[in-house]
Amino acid sequence: MTEDMVKHPAHYMNGQKELIDIMHELLTPEEFTGAMKFNIIKYTDRVGLKDDPEQELDKAINYTDYLKMHLAGKWEEGAH
Repeated sequence: MTEDMVKHPAHYMNGQKELIDIMHELLTPEEFTGAMKFNIIKYTDRVGLKDDPEQELDKAINYTDYLKMHLAGKWEEGAH
């Protein structure tokens, strides 16, 4: 099975939890919103400069989806 480098990279796992779920638990709602906005800006700004451009855009979309779930109050651990 190949690793999903956009939604589930192995280096973002901490035991049984993904880092995004840990962040959602530990940060305030405002801090989590800011973290998601930061990642959207980061991945959009560096398109074509680090990884494959399509992968970078997929990462920006992924963080946009996280932000949408969070703001809608529909966050479920491990459901992304």
